[in-house]
Amino acid sequence: MGNFLKKNWFVVLVAVAFACISIFYIYDTNKGKLKGKKVNGEDVVYEINKEDVTASAFYDELYKANGQNAILTLFERAVADAGIETTNEIKDTAAAQARQVIANFQNSYGSDYQSYLDSALAETGYTDLEEYLITVQKLNQVTAEYAKANFDDLKIRQISYILVKFEDSANITEEPTDDEKARMKAVDDALASGSFADAAIAHSEDDSSAPNGGELGIIDKNSASLDSQFLEAALALKEGETSDWVRSENFGYFRIMCTAATIETLEANNTDSDPYVQLVQTYDTSLEGNAVWEKAQALGIDFKGDTALEETVKSSLGIITESEPEETAAPEETSSPETTAEPETTAEPEETSAPEGESSDSEGK
Repeated sequence: MGNFLKKNWFVVLVAVAFACISIFYIYDTNKGKLKGKKVNGEDVVYEINKEDVTASAFYDELYKANGQNAILTLFERAVADAGIETTNEIKDTAAAQARQVIANFQNSYGSDYQSYLDSALAETGYTDLEEYLITVQKLNQVTAEYAKANFDDLKIRQISYILVKFEDSANITEEPTDDEKARMKAVDDALASGSFADAAIAHSEDDSSAPNGGELGIIDKNSASLDSQFLEAALALKEGETSDWVRSENFGYFRIMCTAATIETLEANNTDSDPYVQLVQTYDTSLEGNAVWEKAQALGIDFKGDTALEETVKSSLGIITESEPEETAAPEETSSPETTAEPETTAEPEETSAPEGESSDSEGK
């Protein structure tokens, strides 16, 4: 399979053809509207407010709007297909997911659901729902492999926590109040005499994570959806360590435990599911571009000298070249130690999870 992508590079080049065919079809269906009119030898596609729009200008604008997305969609699919085998398990999972997506659209839109589903699917660049869901699974696996290969650099951790909320969130004090101290002492006593999970079940004030022994899930240094103070303290922990009380301006006071900080322990803790897939679906959605590009290189990518296509692909994936200085974006801070789960896709809306001490159930368990 190592030379598949190189030997079948036409699969990627189909992206260009796909974009051109789509644009030509739109042009072809409109070219007769001002039949016979030309400007500087070019056919006029249409006129707006007495301004002529020629075929080449129309083509350029459509390519800018749609061509790059089409190239990226087919490139990612080519890499996913070359790098990950389509197993029966993947097919069965996609079929089950498709049934659920269809049911969700039916519940939302009734008898008109199909048109809404088709429209949503078109935005992903696919026409077949199961094919789209198969590719999503493969891309998750490609990204999960990348995460595992960069385990130490990403500072991957599996984390549990106990929350003691502020007594009055509208009037936060710099030091714990007597009421907060009493609840924190109850937690400390429970930790001294029993397990972290038991203490979380009995005393954590986060209703979403407490029933699961305080388990948050698998995070890394890019988990920007987490409260910044919480994330900093969690990443500093070694395997088996429990933090002192960590004060979060957004929530209250946390005791945080690192239940895994090595590949061996993480995988032993998660025998029922792939922990790296959990990570990239839930807490680090920033890795896919680099993962796909690295996989393409491993498969023997060859652009046959087409530097424009190569730059388009790299730009779409967010790959920064050596000559381009990388801008450092400020970390996005949200109002929750855990907020958004798997990013929603238009065709397959996912439920979010937020062990905020407020509501939703956590994912990645």
